[in-house]
Amino acid sequence: MSELETPWNTVGERVRELRSTRGLTVRELARRIGVSASHVSQVERGIGSFSVPALYAVAAELDVQMHEILDPKTPLSRTPVTASVPAPVDAPGDLESSGIVQRADRHPSIKLSSGPRWSRLTARGEVDAEFLEVIYAPGTEAPAEHIVHEGREYGVIISGTLSVEVQGEATTLVPGDSIVFDSAIPHRFWNEGDVEVRAIWFVRDRHAHDPVPHA
Repeated sequence: MSELETPWNTVGERVRELRSTRGLTVRELARRIGVSASHVSQVERGIGSFSVPALYAVAAELDVQMHEILDPKTPLSRTPVTASVPAPVDAPGDLESSGIVQRADRHPSIKLSSGPRWSRLTARGEVDAEFLEVIYAPGTEAPAEHIVHEGREYGVIISGTLSVEVQGEATTLVPGDSIVFDSAIPHRFWNEGDVEVRAIWFVRDRHAHDPVPHA
């Protein structure tokens, strides 16, 4: 594991703290996100991990942004994501220390259960948005679960061939292909090829803008 990879025991500690703050039991959180209570308990103890759909569901139920759960260096905010939070003002001076530039070897990352590896492409968590490099391991089957969450997604394939399905319609994306869709539409991604897929993904959170109407 890279020193910049978020360990799941860190994620579990945050989930447990947030769950307790919200007054939810393990069983109630599990019911709300559609997994077993034992699975939530394993994650909280650092011996299990969430899938992509479960992680989005957890963030929604605990009313936090994704980076507040995943980044071990970010203190937990006590401000709900529904509040209007001004974007941080970048301090003048060195571009790296001020968080404007993020070097390639400094991206925080996490490996999701039976899924991709996410690496954050910003020096700190952004309000209402996630800017990610996503690596999909080769030789994977279509996940049984569809992903559904608030927001809107923008992606571009850098290398490899990614299979995608959005609202029951499937296709493949090759390098240079891009995709944009409402995250509330059921979707899933997988890599049937024999080489990894590298993609750049931008996810605009649910409170960033007014909802975009379906076409």
